[in-house]
Amino acid sequence: MAQSAPTDQPATAAPTTQGDKDIIVTGSSLKGVAPVGSALTTLGHAQIENTAAQSVQQILKSVPAVTGLQSPSQGSSGSADGSGTNAPTIHGLGASASNSTLVLMNGHRLPTSGVNHALADPNIIPTIALERVEVLADGASSVYGSDAVAGVINFITRKNFNGFEVDAQHGFGSSYHTNSAAAMWGKTWDTGSILAAYSFSDRSNLAASSRSYSRSLNLTSLGGTNQSTNKCGTLAPSATGITGTNCSPTAWDLLPSEVRHTAYLQFRQDVGDKLHIVADFDYANRRNVQNISRGSATATIYGVGSTPPAGSSINPFFTGSGATSAVVNFDGNALLGKGATSTGTAEDFYAHLDATYDLTPAWSINVGGLIGRDRSQLISAGTINSGTFNLAVNGYTSASINGNNQSVSQVLTTANAFDPFNGRTSAATLAALTDSTTFYNTVQTVRNAYAKISGDLFTLPAGAVKLAVGGELLGYGIDQSHTALNGLGGASTSSVYIPLKYGRNVQSAYGELYVPLVKDGFVKSLAVNVSGRFDHYSDFGTTTNPKVGANFEPVRGIKFRANWSRSFVAPSLMSIGANSSGQTGESVFSYQAGTGVAGGLSNVPLSLYPSASAIPGAVCSATTCNLNNVFGGEIQGGNAKLKPQTGTDWSVGFDFTPVQVPGLRISMTYWSDALRNGITSPTSAYAFGAASLSNLLTLYPGGATAAQIAAAQGALPQSGATPSAVYYIYNYTQNNVLNLNVAGIDFEAMYHFNTGIGNFTLDGSFTRKTKFEQWFGTDGTHFSVLGTAGFNTTFPSLKTEGRANIGYDKGAFNAVLGVNYEGPYMWWGSGVMNPITRNAAGVPTGGGDHVKAFTTVDLHVSYTLKDFGALKKANLYVDATNLFNKNPPFVNQAANNGAVGYDTNSANPLGRVVSIGIRSNF
Repeated sequence: MAQSAPTDQPATAAPTTQGDKDIIVTGSSLKGVAPVGSALTTLGHAQIENTAAQSVQQILKSVPAVTGLQSPSQGSSGSADGSGTNAPTIHGLGASASNSTLVLMNGHRLPTSGVNHALADPNIIPTIALERVEVLADGASSVYGSDAVAGVINFITRKNFNGFEVDAQHGFGSSYHTNSAAAMWGKTWDTGSILAAYSFSDRSNLAASSRSYSRSLNLTSLGGTNQSTNKCGTLAPSATGITGTNCSPTAWDLLPSEVRHTAYLQFRQDVGDKLHIVADFDYANRRNVQNISRGSATATIYGVGSTPPAGSSINPFFTGSGATSAVVNFDGNALLGKGATSTGTAEDFYAHLDATYDLTPAWSINVGGLIGRDRSQLISAGTINSGTFNLAVNGYTSASINGNNQSVSQVLTTANAFDPFNGRTSAATLAALTDSTTFYNTVQTVRNAYAKISGDLFTLPAGAVKLAVGGELLGYGIDQSHTALNGLGGASTSSVYIPLKYGRNVQSAYGELYVPLVKDGFVKSLAVNVSGRFDHYSDFGTTTNPKVGANFEPVRGIKFRANWSRSFVAPSLMSIGANSSGQTGESVFSYQAGTGVAGGLSNVPLSLYPSASAIPGAVCSATTCNLNNVFGGEIQGGNAKLKPQTGTDWSVGFDFTPVQVPGLRISMTYWSDALRNGITSPTSAYAFGAASLSNLLTLYPGGATAAQIAAAQGALPQSGATPSAVYYIYNYTQNNVLNLNVAGIDFEAMYHFNTGIGNFTLDGSFTRKTKFEQWFGTDGTHFSVLGTAGFNTTFPSLKTEGRANIGYDKGAFNAVLGVNYEGPYMWWGSGVMNPITRNAAGVPTGGGDHVKAFTTVDLHVSYTLKDFGALKKANLYVDATNLFNKNPPFVNQAANNGAVGYDTNSANPLGRVVSIGIRSNF
């Protein structure tokens, strides 16, 4: 269980070499000084071993302040990136394009990862090499710079290890299995050490068909709705006589398979009495494969006796039935079956060199640098190609290539036409329907050089006044390429190659001052810490961020703390784009009906858009218009005009460690975060709720001209066939539009005591959010999403998450029983059955579907055999997660692949997984 670290010393600190006797703790640049005014939660090495985790992602589930307590810890959790990148987030404050949690290894940045995002993934670190994990849930940009609004997660590796350690385990569950192995070797000598670690894990996929709540498109038996109305192919006539559906269960995966290799090498050496050198290297690669839906496509089919539009052709399979045309909404799974896949890979390399020179016993200078590189790839294959589908249904497809409208036509015959009626489509045409392979390849690099001087300025009666000043140079580069469909045919003959290059340089200077005002006087202690940092970015300018914190201990055993800070998150390079147009790998100009626009165009307010009533096909009331059946365009991608997201954070709390009750510790913190200018792609509801965002939707009652469309599209690739008339263009690019006021309480308690029958440890921690208020734009209406999920997709705002443990050990036997609790909440996402109520401004005020609380039980049991043959010791263990095999609470949610039946961001579909393992030392 996570524990708060005492603020006067680092928690679970490892033995140190001569050059490392003053350890830097997360949140401070001063040696031997923990972050003043803040609580530092630590997972020590023993707690890490008790999780039997195969990845860092699984370890973090033990910390309720980190979002994802009940998540499966497999796949792209928190990132929405197809390559499988994991992005841990503190208190749910941002993810994907605007993650506000900084991830470090040994106090330094990691390479960013992802095909369409730039996020640090800590899973590149072998779990066997971890000494502890420190979580600081407070703003820390004054020390670290960008990303530390919600806080910092620092992964600290082991050192000074002698011998050889191995760990192997096999896990199994219903239609699921895992295998993992890890090894570590280390050797120490008087002036240094070397350590090498490697881990391997292989986790299977989890098919949707293996879970009762996901195997069927019809969720009515579970209390939901029949999702087949949205997921099955249909024939809708423009005249009478055509009916029918085309539906089958979807062969897709809830979770991808995952194979991961990670390796770590560390070298430490003291050169004389004053120079101390540390070098570490990390390598990792990962491969995820997920079966996905074949997808769907829509086109109009023309029969004998009709007059198709110019370029289109009569389909020879459409005869009789009294109709001359129909709309074909085709789902490929029934006809084509399993075969579409999404394959994500990542390969990472990291190298870091650090040197500390002791100028005097009280002062030292520290210099170093690091380089990192990540190559992430995503290959999607086997899905329906809308361009070849159009050609096979009506003989015509069109697209805009480099701003020029182009089209392809063919005369349909029984050899090249698609038959949606009686399955007479030729094998060649069926193969062409899934000629749709797309490929992303993204290489991200980081370079960092730093220098710092720190030491004791002078000594007060309460102790030494400490100062640290330093500077950094930081550079990021991204080389991204995307091979995509161009809309005119099969991927093998009609693809477009899009290369993009991004870059950023940062110069920084910072300082930190620690002042102990009182010690063992009229009060036990009083200390103040002040820090600040200046950062200059090559793409958007400068930012300055201060922090002040204080610890007050009136008597021994009770400590009060408080801090205030200002922090920021620099716009991701994948958000700000590669050029003045803000182009990214996700940039596209798509044509679609209003239902396809993010959020839909069903409630367009006439007060903001009075011309909406003049659009052909609009269905209007006195106050709003429904444009869902009107065709238009949508712009997706980055934005070159983005500016930093800013955060103002403060917290107050106490730590209670009474001397009268040895082994007892209680910690509580009230925290408040105000995030401004958060980056997100605003849905139509946001534009309708704030006059400052009304320019995101532009209406053209008479139809947009070719020049207006070209100006909006620019050089962006096109998705979807060009409609005969374009009546709107919606700007769905990323913008600084999200504002949050979030607050809550973090509580931790631990009591360790000895009895005549063994040692017991009782511990628990929980996070309780008390506020999650948000608004969009400068004048949007404030509303609360506290206790909801789905509205902000990767921003779940659940009220309560917690974990409690009972631990027992006696001699060689050890057992830990853990209970995970996720409180009830309201579902505001897709598939909601009880409509969300909205006020006149269009913001939600209630409604939604109630989701039950989710409680699971974990069990860890181990027994250590000493002098077991050639082994110094052998630790045999069994771990069971979700011991009672409890299903996640039902949610009437449908994903792109099919019906899901649970909240994919906040629940775990794996059920009970039992792992049996052995850990040995040689």
